[in-house]
Amino acid sequence: MKATLIPLEATIPLRLRVLRPGGTEADCHFPSDDVPGAFHVGTFHDEQCVAVGSFGAEAHADLPAQRPYRLRGMASTPEVRGRGAGRALLDHAVELLGQRGCDVLWCNARVAAIPFYEHMGFIGMGPLFDIPGIGPHQMMHRPIGRVG
Repeated sequence: MKATLIPLEATIPLRLRVLRPGGTEADCHFPSDDVPGAFHVGTFHDEQCVAVGSFGAEAHADLPAQRPYRLRGMASTPEVRGRGAGRALLDHAVELLGQRGCDVLWCNARVAAIPFYEHMGFIGMGPLFDIPGIGPHQMMHRPIGRVG
């Protein structure tokens, strides 16, 4: 599986299918999609996009960081879960974030995804909280080392 930069529009089908089933395309656009420096990564298998994630510069009040980025809209097709698509996506994104001088990556992880993020070096912070209509989440973060 190969991860690469993709346009925002390419993230929408998986976001809609996995994160907002029954929703609309408007539900799949996040404010961080359009911040300066935001980028989107997709993982491909047999020329099909099987995982997506979006990254934008955004601070978190509880994280002391100089150049934090937030991960939003990470989704993978159920058929490839556990086969390295998410890992390939995050590995590629972490390399790009290091090149951009990011020092911390954070996200609000769905409870079902917490083990994946822990495996990828993220640390949970604070109590679980509910996002109405979506379910329980936990804020998670991981350090990013500078590359280059």
